[in-house]
Amino acid sequence: MNKNFTYAALLIVVIGLIGIYVLDIRMSDEVSTQVNVGDDNLQNEQASTEGDVINVDEEIERTKHLQAGRKEIMDGMLEGGLASRIENPSGSPFIYVMEPFYLLSTDEQVSLLNVILYYYMTEDRYSDVLTIFSDETGQEIGTYTPSGLLMGE
Repeated sequence: MNKNFTYAALLIVVIGLIGIYVLDIRMSDEVSTQVNVGDDNLQNEQASTEGDVINVDEEIERTKHLQAGRKEIMDGMLEGGLASRIENPSGSPFIYVMEPFYLLSTDEQVSLLNVILYYYMTEDRYSDVLTIFSDETGQEIGTYTPSGLLMGE
């Protein structure tokens, strides 16, 4: 019973941190939108000619100031029992997820994985695939990229 209570409490803390992170991004988006309203046509032309790479690079630059918050969320995942390991050896980030991670909704999982991926991508632009492993089996169970989550059956 205490173990479940601890997981629930830590899950609430992690979700709260995600909420703060998302709110900060939305506030940054509003400021960026207000500043760049006159440049919409130029941005649309650049995005269509240079593809998704420019969007990811711009997102990294725009959210660099969130690194400390991202690290807090990652530490919370480890302390809260959602993950046992989150590492980036040789530019190949990975996470070992634990049972409570599976209890999260897909949107919550994606939010957490996005935090981790952008934490590592901000430091190394080419660390653009987060590999997901099961802590229980040690097997790869999925990947997360800026394009989205891909989980095995």
